[in-house]
Amino acid sequence: MDGQRDTRNEISGSTVHGDVFMGGTVSVPLGPRRRRLRGRLLVAVVCVLLLAGAGTTYWVLHAPGGGGGPELSARYDPEHDDGSTTAVVPRAVRPTDLPPVTGCGAARAWSHAQGGTDVGASPLSISLVGNGHTVAIEQVRATVVGAPRDPLPGTIVNCSGQGEGKKIDMGVDLDSPNPVALIAAAGPVSFAPYFTDKYLYLEQGKPEIVSLAVLAALHSYDYVVTVEGSVDGKHRTWTLKDGDRPFHVSGVRQERGTVVTTLGRGWETDYGKGFGERVRCNPCEDQDYQPIPGTAVAVAPTGYSFVSRPGADSTKPEPPSTERPAAQTPPLTVDPRDAESVAIAWAVTSGTFDASRGDTGPTAVLGRVRSYLTRELADAGGGLNACSLEGVVWPDEVTAHRGWSVVMRATASPTEGHTRASDLTGDVVELEVPITCAFAAEDGWSRMPMGITADVRLQRQPDGTYLISALDKEQSSVPALVAPTLQP
Repeated sequence: MDGQRDTRNEISGSTVHGDVFMGGTVSVPLGPRRRRLRGRLLVAVVCVLLLAGAGTTYWVLHAPGGGGGPELSARYDPEHDDGSTTAVVPRAVRPTDLPPVTGCGAARAWSHAQGGTDVGASPLSISLVGNGHTVAIEQVRATVVGAPRDPLPGTIVNCSGQGEGKKIDMGVDLDSPNPVALIAAAGPVSFAPYFTDKYLYLEQGKPEIVSLAVLAALHSYDYVVTVEGSVDGKHRTWTLKDGDRPFHVSGVRQERGTVVTTLGRGWETDYGKGFGERVRCNPCEDQDYQPIPGTAVAVAPTGYSFVSRPGADSTKPEPPSTERPAAQTPPLTVDPRDAESVAIAWAVTSGTFDASRGDTGPTAVLGRVRSYLTRELADAGGGLNACSLEGVVWPDEVTAHRGWSVVMRATASPTEGHTRASDLTGDVVELEVPITCAFAAEDGWSRMPMGITADVRLQRQPDGTYLISALDKEQSSVPALVAPTLQP
């Protein structure tokens, strides 16, 4: 009779958990001639299942009609509720390259499409959907893949906006030795763990959306998101990736460099450092400026910026730099066909000098800035010192202390009345360049003078590049921080 039956393989109600095969039946009816192979075939089936189960954290084989596990996924979130975003793009970027400023989500999506990487914070959206089983999420953490790296090079694209909390807000800090989920608000992240005395339960068919800010200041990281929990009381672990790859985020560069930035109006070219650094809160506050329970810790780590008052972010004050410039010309990303980039390069280069290394006066920088000036302006001795109204002299204290000058911040944007995008690509471009400098010396002397605002006129050359043809400077108390709106 056995020889007349069809051969069927059936696996039902079985579970592979780690290296253990639990329960279920394996039924392999065979003809009389092949019964002696039964033992070897059973061993082979079990071995295959064990090998497959070893490659996953938890694998359930259900009988026909059975339900699956909860659905979990993670993705980069261009419309993250934190209104600010910073990314580094691996090439030179002009303000005219970027989409109109309609929100920071569009700028972040554009940066990612250009091969960019989030800087300082990588906003993710995690979707968690239950399936009828009792599902409890007990922990969310980031797991670093590989070794940390230096912050990535390239052009920083920075957009500042207003955060809006609509989801479950969490954060993790990859610079921390234990990057577990922290309580977050719409923007800032606290130092208090999210999962202390609570779980996140998933309901049938109801998606829970977690807005996760993955922070990184010191280094660049590749990472995956690890979710820990239980299904019907049995422990489960899920690993979430960017498709088949880890997620990645860049640390914050501490050296000054070129940035294309906006405060919600028009794009402008900037020069500074610390872009992408995220503020922290202790405690955090909601949108009604009320403290969020559980977000305060007794002693917060040092070295962070904190929210200073309800609804307003503060940055760490930057004292005058006492570090001597590492080179006669600071490292810059210069696009000679971009008028704003040329203006920034002139300001930073002409404002960087060092009496202790042989610079004897503003004329010593002429060879370093000549490439940004027309021949007529260079021959007339113009454009020699961005840090002083009297461009042909230095402050006496710099010479007496054998000190140096550092450009702390410079911003280039169209002047009033020249707010169309086409005004940045015409034969003549008019820019306003606020500049903040600091003087210092090895003996500890330092001084930060009043800011200078330079009105810069650039002329387009036959090869399409721009050179500065005229300069006019006046004293200002602080650099202008708001760019005019560029019209199409």
